[in-house]
Amino acid sequence: MIIQTLGPNFNLGMFLVWIGILIWIIGAGLYLTLSRKMNQKYAWILLALSVILGGILLGGIPNAVMPIQQVLMTITGNSPVMALIPMILILSLLLVSTLFIGRLFCGYACPLGAAQELLSKIKFKSNVKEQNKVEKLLKPPQKSALIVRWVFFAVAIVLTILWGIAVLQLINPFLGFQLFTNPQLPAILIPLISLIVVLVSSVFIYRPWCRFFCPFGAIASLTSRFSRYKFRRTEDCTECGLCEQICPTEEAFDDSSKGECYYCNRCVDVCPQDAIVLKKE
Repeated sequence: MIIQTLGPNFNLGMFLVWIGILIWIIGAGLYLTLSRKMNQKYAWILLALSVILGGILLGGIPNAVMPIQQVLMTITGNSPVMALIPMILILSLLLVSTLFIGRLFCGYACPLGAAQELLSKIKFKSNVKEQNKVEKLLKPPQKSALIVRWVFFAVAIVLTILWGIAVLQLINPFLGFQLFTNPQLPAILIPLISLIVVLVSSVFIYRPWCRFFCPFGAIASLTSRFSRYKFRRTEDCTECGLCEQICPTEEAFDDSSKGECYYCNRCVDVCPQDAIVLKKE
């Protein structure tokens, strides 16, 4: 039983595996970032592990969209209440983590987020001069991305509650990873197409699913504003503006909320003074 179908047949063993992978990847990412040892090599390793373990081997686990869809389906009466308990536990765990470490889960432990981040490295560089040479990039304003995501989320809620159309379930790209674990193509055809579209788009648009469609991302962008740990500038900062130029989500400004910071580390890499560190509020 795949963990996406949590409910009466909830698989405790698979859940514990999921928790173990989640803690290990987030812990490694947090340690490397706090100790200022995170570099391109370690980032590639963590991202690749997330894609291989959570995406390919476990079929899209952790799936941050499924708990939200399950809550909506339970409200409509199309899903048993007991199925809601493990989903609420998962959603609560992920959201609580954002209050301490922001979007680190989205950055490294989410298999879909990790896959997007890896592909983004093709055109989104950590060097301003190299970045200026890149062509065929789409950089929609972050405010526009936020509006699109909330509108999509609102439409999904209305369609699910009023008409019972499980939009999030139908297009959920996480389920596309089940091609590797449960290859019933007719059942996962639409999610698989969504996954392919998201991955291809990630080369030209930074994290398209995370920033434009992910319902968990919409909620997490609010809670992560209150994160205890965020990237901050030290007194060594010379206001050169390189971090602001390189940040793909426009979150490098000194007074930004960091609600859309995915710990990509580009601001740290580009800073000539090593003046950007992860520290408490």
